[in-house]
Amino acid sequence: MSAKRIAVREGRVSGGQERMCWLGTVTVLVLAASVLAGCSFIRDERQPYTTKRDKTAKGAGIGAAAGAAAAVLHGEREADEILAGAAIGAAVGAGVGVYMDRQEEKLARIPGTYVERVGDNLLLVRFDSEILFEVDSALLDASGRGTLDQVADVLIEYPKTAAVVQGHTDSSGSEQHNQQLSERRADAVRAVLIGSGVDDDRLTAVGYGEGFPVADNDSASGRQRNRRVDILLKAKAR
Repeated sequence: MSAKRIAVREGRVSGGQERMCWLGTVTVLVLAASVLAGCSFIRDERQPYTTKRDKTAKGAGIGAAAGAAAAVLHGEREADEILAGAAIGAAVGAGVGVYMDRQEEKLARIPGTYVERVGDNLLLVRFDSEILFEVDSALLDASGRGTLDQVADVLIEYPKTAAVVQGHTDSSGSEQHNQQLSERRADAVRAVLIGSGVDDDRLTAVGYGEGFPVADNDSASGRQRNRRVDILLKAKAR
């Protein structure tokens, strides 16, 4: 199954739509603010593994950009569709927080990954942008595959979570090209996870193109941060 296409464009709204857009904006801002107070797990190759509270981790955290928070909201809806099906099985129940804690700890120990807790039963797994893909490419290199193999091992160990692979690009090139590139990258990551043993019914891939930037596209460093593939994980709590 190919990555879903989510094209994000600006437009004018009126009447009841205006109220819905306002509510959506408030929701994004609340999510972004709440994550700033959350706990991030960071792996530094030069230091022993530590878990620490950090508001400036790799790209200033998800709270630094409303685009990242909006992507989480979109991804959570995709995860809910998976959880509504039969693939995940019985819910985790009251112990969902502990279940996600353990999964979070193991994912954070994988070099090049950054894990953010964006809800009691919701994790966002981020990667060093240079680990997975070269610029304007959807081909995973050997190191990227190795990282994803380790992620797959954790997902197999914790089968009560749905996984949404989210592809993003910077604004270089045409909107159509960027949309297609984000879809191909998300598909490539999903394919590796499935090939490593993760049940394909737990996984979906979505391309957002350039619609949800986490940094300014006017600088090289900002564009590098916007070229990313994240994995959103949500557990079946009930």
